[in-house]
Amino acid sequence: MDGKTDNKILMVVLIVVVSIVVLVLVGNRSPNLEEGSKPIIDQILQEQFDLNRSCDDVTITDDNGDNTYVGKAELDNGAVINVNIEYYPKKDKIYVEIPYSEVLLLN
Repeated sequence: MDGKTDNKILMVVLIVVVSIVVLVLVGNRSPNLEEGSKPIIDQILQEQFDLNRSCDDVTITDDNGDNTYVGKAELDNGAVINVNIEYYPKKDKIYVEIPYSEVLLLN
């Protein structure tokens, strides 16, 4: 093989490896954040807003960078509300904010 062919093969292998790493990192992060956010949303709705609701599913819709995300939370009554999620990897902590305007729609 000549140098050009070797470089092309090396480039293809590099692209495949980088793609796999990105898929693993992104794929592992979102479901953990989504699952980890559900009990926090339950607690906020029940304790802060005195609503007898629970969260069935969370979907992250936007990655704002800096470990902040926008998501949609589907509740047990079928309602969907917007939530803001922050993840602190060094502490392995998830923080969730439910905008008050979203809570008003539930009443």
